Amino acid sequence: MALTDPKILEMPADPASGAMPWYRHIVDWAQAETAGLSDEQLDFHDPSPEKEWMWWSCRRQISHIAWDALVFTKRRAGHLLWPDGDIPQPINWLEHQMGPQNKWDRVLDQTLYWELPDLFTHLRTGVEWLHHVVQDQPIEILRSDFRTVRGTQFWKYVIGTLPRGAIVSAEDERDIVYDLEGSLWMVFYEMLTHIRTIQRLKIYQGLEPAIELPRVGYLRLPHYWGDTDENGPGMERL
Repeated sequence: MALTDPKILEMPADPASGAMPWYRHIVDWAQAETAGLSDEQLDFHDPSPEKEWMWWSCRRQISHIAWDALVFTKRRAGHLLWPDGDIPQPINWLEHQMGPQNKWDRVLDQTLYWELPDLFTHLRTGVEWLHHVVQDQPIEILRSDFRTVRGTQFWKYVIGTLPRGAIVSAEDERDIVYDLEGSLWMVFYEMLTHIRTIQRLKIYQGLEPAIELPRVGYLRLPHYWGDTDENGPGMERL
């Protein structure tokens, strides 16, 4: 299945465009790639240290995309979505923090959300939040909302795919400065990369991908398209 013009799936070089991702594609693509897979195919993975891209099964890839859609959006754009502080509770936020010391790091609670229908319910919720952010907020608001975070080798690697919106700090090269426009494009590319990983896991199992993904964003980098099976830059803080 071919997709729409890749040009509208990538952050435009011209800032006058102001185009933002169409996040609802993510749900469609993820459903297409997991449709008809058996539990064995969904749960196939390889925890070998040299095969990092295979550590998470297709099922856990979907769980991570859903986690990203919910946790990222609440953390980075919650002040825009819920200015009165009436934040929804689709998951236990305190248990879904980033970091290996937390109960559910980068995946949803596997004791509650394991079957695909449950995972897709949560993915749709997060995607709708993202959709409302980019549809309801003027691009000027997104570009004026800055955060500085301690970077990782991964982030330093991938921000090179953006024409703007994320830079290494001039004050401390260990820090990365993002505006919300850049952050929102990055989470779209992040989710897209995990769909590509599902395709790679299927190919490894002798299965055909369901869709033709555009090689945009992070997928232009060899580690995330699959030009190499070497581990990519890590997530340890600089």
